[in-house]
Amino acid sequence: MIRTIRRLVTLAGAPVGRLALSTLLGALAVVFGIGLMTTAGYLIARAAERPAILSLSVAIVAVRFFGLSRPLARYLERLASHDLAFRLLAR
Repeated sequence: MIRTIRRLVTLAGAPVGRLALSTLLGALAVVFGIGLMTTAGYLIARAAERPAILSLSVAIVAVRFFGLSRPLARYLERLASHDLAFRLLAR
């Protein structure tokens, strides 16, 4: 698999830095998605116990953080990958 990717990158002449940035941002978006699902599940389970609202504040902030970071990372990943594709097409 890795050999195939290296060969494709070599044949296409793709800038490795832009390809790495796009891949990194895509992986980051996946990590933020996993974090969002995990913290939201925890928040729902913990809120069912009806604790004081202050004990839920960290989980609430984490859900907001992951909820805003995931689409931002996905947008930046799409921007980087489209920039890479258009640069390759312009050659």
